[in-house]
Amino acid sequence: MARNTKTPWDLERTYIPGHYAVAGLTALAIVLKLRFFEIPYPAFTTLKYDLSGVPLAVIAYFSLKSYIVSLLVFFIVNITWADPIGMIMKVLAEASTGIPLAIIARKKHEQRVWELTGILVSTLSRIALMTILNLLVTPYWLLMAKLAGNYGEAFTFTLMIMPHVVLFNASLGVIVSTIALAAIRVLRKAGYLK
Repeated sequence: MARNTKTPWDLERTYIPGHYAVAGLTALAIVLKLRFFEIPYPAFTTLKYDLSGVPLAVIAYFSLKSYIVSLLVFFIVNITWADPIGMIMKVLAEASTGIPLAIIARKKHEQRVWELTGILVSTLSRIALMTILNLLVTPYWLLMAKLAGNYGEAFTFTLMIMPHVVLFNASLGVIVSTIALAAIRVLRKAGYLK
């Protein structure tokens, strides 16, 4: 007799066929990443708001295993028209938001305190990771793009833009987490999620 070996990584939280839901949400994330759905951050227009993280975060609630696959598909499809370094940063930013949010939402759903905790933890996770990555990667990116003459100039410019990077990631983390939790709540009430 076969043992039940389901883990939290499996598609156990969906009543609709899981792979169809994941494929549809991944496709939606890819469409939302298209240029005409992006809104530039006013103070530093290189940074762009988009809502592609929302369907990805809902996938993370379905299944973390499917979330990782969806992030890879999201990356591979978007890399065809996007900056590869920017796409790696985008995928890592969405992972740092979606994974903590999904873990907390699975534990204590429908409790406002836990929803606020999920929003706070996922946003802080995004801010921390993206601050570190931007300090490490952005100076080299500026040098590769020939926007700085040497590493010192590039690092100084990176330090100057860091408040904007932090504010951008904080605002996008709150937006993505809030909308994703609302979508999860609606899908749960409609009977599509456990």
